[in-house]
Amino acid sequence: MNAAASRPPVTVVVPFAGDIAQALMALALLRSLRTRVSDQLILVDNCGVAPDADDVTVLRVSGERSPAHARNAGAAQARSEWILFLDADTRPPAGLLDAYFAAPVDDHVGALAGEIVGVGRGLTLAARYGAARNFLSQSAHAGHPFRPRAAAANLLVRRAAFEQAHGFTEGVRAGEDTDFCWRLQELGWGLELRPDAVVEHEYRQTIGELRRQWRAYAAGRAWLARRYPGFHPEPAVRRALRRQLTALPAPQAGVALQARPRSRWERLQFLALDVVLAIEELVGLRLPNRSRARR
Repeated sequence: MNAAASRPPVTVVVPFAGDIAQALMALALLRSLRTRVSDQLILVDNCGVAPDADDVTVLRVSGERSPAHARNAGAAQARSEWILFLDADTRPPAGLLDAYFAAPVDDHVGALAGEIVGVGRGLTLAARYGAARNFLSQSAHAGHPFRPRAAAANLLVRRAAFEQAHGFTEGVRAGEDTDFCWRLQELGWGLELRPDAVVEHEYRQTIGELRRQWRAYAAGRAWLARRYPGFHPEPAVRRALRRQLTALPAPQAGVALQARPRSRWERLQFLALDVVLAIEELVGLRLPNRSRARR
């Protein structure tokens, strides 16, 4: 019998902030998972628009509007040993929960990072750029030079480890998942990659949205640098140069075939966006990382 056949119960928590159409998509995401009676599905509505559901617990939370606040609120309602955090803009396969437990999990492991694959089905340049660069690749995050990290867009956490770390740091708008993973390791818990527990992720659809996201990411990295002596954010220009030297012959790990640059012209457009986002990073590094209150 493989490990998945006798896997433990899992609570799936999806933080959400959007409109009614996006709320319905988030509910569909949860319903697409193959679950068991002992599993638990929670949609944490951080903006008060999601409809009630019979098969999903819709948890409405007020106050701070941030993924950290929503995830913590959902985890507080979890009744399982394991909590799976998924972002509302991911597309998990039906067998995701079983894939996480296809191999045994050592007792010292506090979190399992499932892979995230960027998809470029969107017609916009920004969507294809995000998918091709795949900023959320867990394989890349696992090799972070300072300390392994993971994105909470697809992260399975042992409840005991989550409680010992006191969850995600609230009051910030970015970098909270990296901070959580680093604190988890400081407490002695392991962070392990599960490349077969993969979800698809669609990136921002407009360049304006991408620029705002990049400023937030940079503000989060500056915040992490203040919290962790020895961590120095790598300049975007250096990352872009490394991508040009290493990623042109072969696509970055976790990039779907349809997300790769289709032509030399699009490759040049991607390079131009690298420059634009490098400038946005310089701005973001000087911005506060405070989350916003719910309107």
